[in-house]
Amino acid sequence: MRKKPTCTRRNFLKTASMGVMLAGERSALTASNTRIDAYPIVGVDRCRRYDFAEVKASLSRLFDWIGGVSSLVKGKTVTIKVNLTSYRSVGVYTLSTVETVYTHPIVTLAACDLFQDYGANRIVICESNPTNDETRESFNRQYYDVALFESTIQNLEWENTRNKGTGSSYITMPVGEGAYIYKSFDLNYRYYDTDVFVSIAKMKNHDIAGLTLSMKNLFGIAPNAIYGDPGNEQATQIRNMFHNGKTRPAANGEILPVASNDPGYRIPRIIVDLNRARPIDLSIIDGITAQSGGEGQWNGAQIGIAVPNVLIAGKNGVAVDAVGAAIMGFDPMAEDFTKPFYNAANTLRLAAEQSLGTNNLNEIDVVGLGIRDARYNYLPGKKNR
Repeated sequence: MRKKPTCTRRNFLKTASMGVMLAGERSALTASNTRIDAYPIVGVDRCRRYDFAEVKASLSRLFDWIGGVSSLVKGKTVTIKVNLTSYRSVGVYTLSTVETVYTHPIVTLAACDLFQDYGANRIVICESNPTNDETRESFNRQYYDVALFESTIQNLEWENTRNKGTGSSYITMPVGEGAYIYKSFDLNYRYYDTDVFVSIAKMKNHDIAGLTLSMKNLFGIAPNAIYGDPGNEQATQIRNMFHNGKTRPAANGEILPVASNDPGYRIPRIIVDLNRARPIDLSIIDGITAQSGGEGQWNGAQIGIAVPNVLIAGKNGVAVDAVGAAIMGFDPMAEDFTKPFYNAANTLRLAAEQSLGTNNLNEIDVVGLGIRDARYNYLPGKKNR
């Protein structure tokens, strides 16, 4: 993180008794139409419907506000990780799966169309769909209309990254010095063979991690074939070894002896390790509609419908998720094992300690819709500890 200036409009506003949850708010441009660049920039925009034109216009504004995306993707291969957690999940109450559990396909399609407008050379949509269906069919069955996407986006490819997929081998991607749980991960080649990596997440709680936003979305880049059960190319089961550390991956990337078997210790740290191994270049959060209380219908009676009517974007995943947490009514600097991180360490704090970004709203430049105006208070997940 860059050093914060000692005298800025932000510091003045802070001393004028702005609440900590509002300290990250600032108009997009200064009076001279230049931006103070000492802070990561996160854009927030109101978007009330999953209408393609409205979502595309909203994303276009967000991309402009965060300094532009055209130069990031022009002539490049852009790989997008969406959140289609579980398989053939069901929605919540009267809302569908894509409105509550999954990254909505309209958000993904609008982002792809903008990347195409900006001159992206190739776009790849990835997810570890836990099924042995053919790749396109695996996305169709997750409510992504492959034919619609391919009729709109040229040079579009799909990859089910639950195993090697179309690659001949896995790519070992190191975490770097000071890794928490894993020193490296073996990943599908798509996460390596790309110029730009985009995480498009749903704005939800998580039963263990507390929040599942752009950083937690990377939990799904780890292939089921290596980190799931029973650990072969046909495996489709969840990554229990990430949760409890009781089995070893074939990739032998875990630091031994096992640091802990506690999911509340392991999962936040593995999220950070994954984000270090495969850094995010652009984070987008789908918060038009979602669910609170957990990440899927399997969380039971604690979940409910959430309608924040926002889209969020930025080029630093920690800052984007910190703003997302604040909009959800939570403190992104909360202590471990407190709301919303009732059952785990605070992933955002751990990421900040690894210099991935800041979870301090005072050090984030929020543009567009302010946190106060965007706030939609979520109920936290159930306290299980």
